[in-house]
Amino acid sequence: MNMTPMIDIVFLLIIFFMTVSQITQSLDHPIELTDVGPGGTALETVTVTINMDARGQLIVAGSLFSLDELMAAIQKEKSRVGAESGRIKILVRCDRNCPGGFFNELTNRLAAAGFTRVRLSVEGDEAQ
Repeated sequence: MNMTPMIDIVFLLIIFFMTVSQITQSLDHPIELTDVGPGGTALETVTVTINMDARGQLIVAGSLFSLDELMAAIQKEKSRVGAESGRIKILVRCDRNCPGGFFNELTNRLAAAGFTRVRLSVEGDEAQ
């Protein structure tokens, strides 16, 4: 029995799968693309981390803010970055002992200001 054609096919399959594997790896390579605005300038995104303690006090960058002061600061940042509220990422870190009413009031004010995407940072317990 002549094995030469089968060996040829096996080598062709090996070459095919090696080539396809390399192409897939190069397509899946993670890269970070920049956002480009009009005129080719990079769009700036800002992350605002709001810490809410157990008493409902708002702490941003180590400073205490009232809700009105915080909203004014966020509006100022929004006007500095640009008109789009999507370029400001808001992360709220809320103490687990904080009453929900404080968080609800904050999110309602943010929604009224045009922020529709607010992230909430939580910590999960280990499975028992």
